[in-house]
Amino acid sequence: MLDKHHHLLIRRFVPNVRLLPATISNYPTIQNMARFYVYDRTAYMDWECPESGLFECIDFKHYFENSDEKAFLIKVSDEIAGFVLLDKMHLLEPVDWNMGEFFVLAKFQEKGIASIVAREIFKEHPGKWSIAVMPENIKAIKFWRKIISEASYGDYTEVFKTEDELRNAENPDPYAMNVFTFDINHRVNNAKDDISIRLSQANDIESIVEMSYQKRRLYEKAQPQFWKYAGDIAELSQAKWFEELLGSNDHIMLTATCHQKIVGFIIGKLMPAPEVYNPGGLTLMIDDFCVANEAEWHSIGSKLVQKIKAIAKLRGAAQVLIVCGSHDGPKCHFLKKMGLTVASEWYVGSII
Repeated sequence: MLDKHHHLLIRRFVPNVRLLPATISNYPTIQNMARFYVYDRTAYMDWECPESGLFECIDFKHYFENSDEKAFLIKVSDEIAGFVLLDKMHLLEPVDWNMGEFFVLAKFQEKGIASIVAREIFKEHPGKWSIAVMPENIKAIKFWRKIISEASYGDYTEVFKTEDELRNAENPDPYAMNVFTFDINHRVNNAKDDISIRLSQANDIESIVEMSYQKRRLYEKAQPQFWKYAGDIAELSQAKWFEELLGSNDHIMLTATCHQKIVGFIIGKLMPAPEVYNPGGLTLMIDDFCVANEAEWHSIGSKLVQKIKAIAKLRGAAQVLIVCGSHDGPKCHFLKKMGLTVASEWYVGSII
């Protein structure tokens, strides 16, 4: 009985996690583990098992041969638990480090080990970073958003890029990715005083459309039919529509800036309620509402909502209605913190 209790207590302790530089002698071990790395991806990529029964991965040998690339073994109490591979590939812009591969064996997942390893990597490798994640890998996206937000003090960008947008000489056959970019050296105070809210202007449209595009491509992953991308015409049509809204009397369009950079926007429409309802005035309906990254909902998002509500109240609005995707956890959490409640839900399905 004592031995059993002792064992249970040990399992609750913080594991002895070590990140060890790997040499060419470790290359076969990491390449063999890569089969499990690929196998894990079948859960969300729907890849089939090869006829041989052996999953194959691209060759990682260059991480051991190139001086500007690095390889690490993850060990937990002397047991191999995964690997980390770093390179300097330019996904969107020049960086000091790009997370080539990051893998923790299933036995060690969801135990805080990946977080420990990621923090150690960032601590030992400061500079400009990029990390690309398959949009289908929802767990990984949530993990990296949390870790990157912590490491960069919320100062990061996340954009969706198609295969064509990522294809280059270094990366001739890429997958579509969510790409995170951030700087470990750059520490910012998330001070609300640095954020300015003003009426939108014509020269804001390009940035606003780009921000909206990124949100819609992320939403498309959650509901591929409802939010199916219409192609390049979508951005052209939206830019034209936003330009028209600048002169609309029943719309309010605001832009958030920080140090002269556009970091968010909100568009509200003042509309009467159906005749069967009487909320006491007009309804401010907000659909297009974005911030530069989800870590800024409570700062930039809050200021945008407060400002547009104040303007709308002067124009006779009695209530605000904000549209939010049911999958968009950070935004939903922010709206609840603002005191808003769910009034209606939409259920979507194909007609076949």
